[in-house]
Amino acid sequence: MKYFIILIIFLISFLDADIKIIASPKCKVEALSIHDVKNIFMIKKKVIDEENIIVIDNSNKETYKKFIKIYLKKSLRKIKVYWTRMLFTGKKIPPKKLSFDELNALDLNTSCYISYVELEKKPLDWNILLIK
Repeated sequence: MKYFIILIIFLISFLDADIKIIASPKCKVEALSIHDVKNIFMIKKKVIDEENIIVIDNSNKETYKKFIKIYLKKSLRKIKVYWTRMLFTGKKIPPKKLSFDELNALDLNTSCYISYVELEKKPLDWNILLIK
């Protein structure tokens, strides 16, 4: 029974593994640490490898929840409280939330964008970043 529970937990972790961090073609960034991902998406860091980063959140609620759970290791409630506090104090504005179609419509030659998507919905020209 104990091995069955371990197997179930192991398999569930792979079900959520289909969320990938992606970068627009203009980005020179090829890999990020999990710490960098947290800092970028919580707008604590705006520059990686001398590259100004524009962060874009996914407007799909399920994808957003999976991303927060996997990469930020926080609950949705904690993230909402964080952004409410940042907005109230005037320190930061949360990233824009765009849909898959809106991601495809961005002008990719002007800025370095970083976002996340479900693997099967990756925009054509975007690169999947290696998370170390």
